[in-house]
Amino acid sequence: MTTGDDESPPTPGRPSRSRTYQAVPSTSPFGPEPELDTRNERLMREPREAVVEAARGWEAPYREPKALRVQREGIEDLTVPLYPDRSYVFGRAPESTVVFPHDAVSRQHGRLSFREDQRWVYRELNSKNGSYLGRAEAQGPVDARLHFQRVGPSRDQILEAGDVVLLGNGKSRITLLAEVPPGAVAAPRAGKEVSSVTVQLERSIERCARHHLPVFLLGKSGTGKTFIAREIHTRSGVEGNFVILNCGRLPQDTNALTSELLGHVKGAYTGASIARVGKLYSANGGTLFLDEVEFLSSVAQDFLVDVLEGTGSLAPLGAPADFREPPPRFRLISASKVPLRQTALRPDLTQRLATGDFIILPTLEERHEDIPHLVEVFLHRLKVEQQYDAELTREAIAFLQKARWPGQIRELESTVRTVVAREAAQQELEGLARHRTLVTLESVRTYLEQRELGFGAPASEPEPRGTRPSEEVTVAVRKRPSDLTGEDIRRALEKHEGNKTRASVELRVALNTLKARMKALGIE
Repeated sequence: MTTGDDESPPTPGRPSRSRTYQAVPSTSPFGPEPELDTRNERLMREPREAVVEAARGWEAPYREPKALRVQREGIEDLTVPLYPDRSYVFGRAPESTVVFPHDAVSRQHGRLSFREDQRWVYRELNSKNGSYLGRAEAQGPVDARLHFQRVGPSRDQILEAGDVVLLGNGKSRITLLAEVPPGAVAAPRAGKEVSSVTVQLERSIERCARHHLPVFLLGKSGTGKTFIAREIHTRSGVEGNFVILNCGRLPQDTNALTSELLGHVKGAYTGASIARVGKLYSANGGTLFLDEVEFLSSVAQDFLVDVLEGTGSLAPLGAPADFREPPPRFRLISASKVPLRQTALRPDLTQRLATGDFIILPTLEERHEDIPHLVEVFLHRLKVEQQYDAELTREAIAFLQKARWPGQIRELESTVRTVVAREAAQQELEGLARHRTLVTLESVRTYLEQRELGFGAPASEPEPRGTRPSEEVTVAVRKRPSDLTGEDIRRALEKHEGNKTRASVELRVALNTLKARMKALGIE
């Protein structure tokens, strides 16, 4: 897509790809409220272009944040890059995006997300002690909340770079940054055990980051296509957004599709309370990532071909007949689980998608040497984001290297997160102080066996790669509690060093049932 350098003046009520808002000077008739409140109130209730006329041409750019600095009492500061396709939940609950392990913070305290009008907004989730909004320079020496404005619950609060959100007692805070600092949330560096296919993949990413041709990614589900696309965008150094368009979820209705891709003006339809910037304009100056492109419907294919060829209208839904705005320019990256010729896509569309570079993503089976490093990366994320300090034993990691991963990297990460959370919960259940969690081979094996039972094993299950007869993964046949022998129970207790809870998991019976059976058999 190409665009000219000149932009037509905006029309009232029209969504614009210009990422600016118009501010009213301190002499504004909106009242004597603080500038912070005035800015948010005004942006919430008035179209951006209406404020242009009210301000008579005086405009200030919307300072879009690119990262968060998270400060938690007694914990090292954390910097998190912001991605418009994600939302960020802050709270005490372990499932939060960023965990604040303090009683003053509620389990689900607040959420930060990128709204369809191109604004980052914070929503207070009815927390017990509230959230407070202000500027970094307004923080006081004693209690910063005295200089901040309390955020009302269940309402979007527009934020920009330089804003600070205090959670609870004010000792937990989030600062929005204009740029991502170098080394933010730095992951562990890869060690010497890196597979040759991973080295080749890294070279391909670097090559694609140095040109602006379209890129087509082919790989199984879970191999990291979105991650690779984002890496290409980040390393290319472009200033625009990385915008994900999930092709399998696009609406079939023409009007809804237009709104999704090109946006709509305020009042375009019932419920359109704010103007929406479409995905194509959101990607202007950046990267548009067509994920699961093989699932594009025929209607969406026709629409996209017209737009890419410059023959279709680029007017947002409900825009006036005289709409004139330069077309967006973006880098196009697409991804599929199947080769293009095996899809039902139009030939002219596949030609556009394939006119550029290709990256074939390796499976986890092809890069099993990388599993120890991947596990280290996942553990690092758990530590900085959710305060899980954990490690896996060498035996556990070796077991993961031999296992089958039909869900690829996504399944491996899910497994690591689950076994760590389970082990930490078990420590808490047993009354152990929370300290570094050691995940053993037995913990990993038990989880994967239970997971296999939950999913249901296929009729013919292939052996894990590289297993010898003595290493073969076996799932014990579940006995009825009344059939459990003293030998069964003693063996399980010995295996788990007398831990009844883990022995009950091994035997697949409830803990109370195990205790009752032990009493009946006279086992102490």
